[in-house]
Amino acid sequence: MITTIALDLDNTLLNANKEISSENERVLKQLHHDGKRIVLCTGRPIQGIQKLLKQLALFEAGDYAITFNDGLVQHNQTQTVLDQTTLNKTNVAALYADAQVRNYPLDVIGPDQVYSLTALGKSDYEDFMGNALNFSDVTFDELPDNQNFGKVVCSAPADKIKEVRAGLPGALTDMLHIVPSRPELLEFLPKDVNKARGLTQLMAHFDESLENVMAFGDEENDYEMIEQVGVGVAMGNAIPKIKKVATAETLSNTEDGVAAYLKSYFNLD
Repeated sequence: MITTIALDLDNTLLNANKEISSENERVLKQLHHDGKRIVLCTGRPIQGIQKLLKQLALFEAGDYAITFNDGLVQHNQTQTVLDQTTLNKTNVAALYADAQVRNYPLDVIGPDQVYSLTALGKSDYEDFMGNALNFSDVTFDELPDNQNFGKVVCSAPADKIKEVRAGLPGALTDMLHIVPSRPELLEFLPKDVNKARGLTQLMAHFDESLENVMAFGDEENDYEMIEQVGVGVAMGNAIPKIKKVATAETLSNTEDGVAAYLKSYFNLD
């Protein structure tokens, strides 16, 4: 039985304006009222999804989010951490050294703000995120020594992202989980961190398993989640790799694909 609905955000739950449509909101609220868990699964920190959590009213006792692509599993209301896997400054240093040599930008995401390493050039990540996160322009030496980081991102044109990914040295690919969340964004995560792992930890908390989860996604960073849950749904706009492992396919994110599939599966009006 499906008890939990896990949702990627960009190009999945969110439309082209990076908003939850009124139809998606209506259907998800109805299912939540009926007892289904609604879990937002995102690369953003929990501070960056507060507006979305409020829109869906996901602040009840059993409401959690998967943030940093599984780096953190947190309670939405109290922000209590159920599971945590992070990077430290030593990890970032190895990545920074490669970025200096091969000339690509990096933004380091901490628990309450994003650190843009400006010596590498300012990326467009702040423009992309809008006001969802706080940004600080810093040098690498100014990056806090005693802080854990959820992830590091490289935001650049798609051709540059392909170039960066193709040229990464083995030491980095062995140390980190490196995956694009969209063609213009490459994410550097702790090793073995992915959304399926976070969902596994969360479902174990409720004495359930991934078989009880329906998940929606569109990009490579959703792969493990879509492949391993009970019902994995690929958006109509999903990349072929996601569609190949999905249980089902729905309409695109601009056509309320999430709501369309949920209404059909759960026989909703």
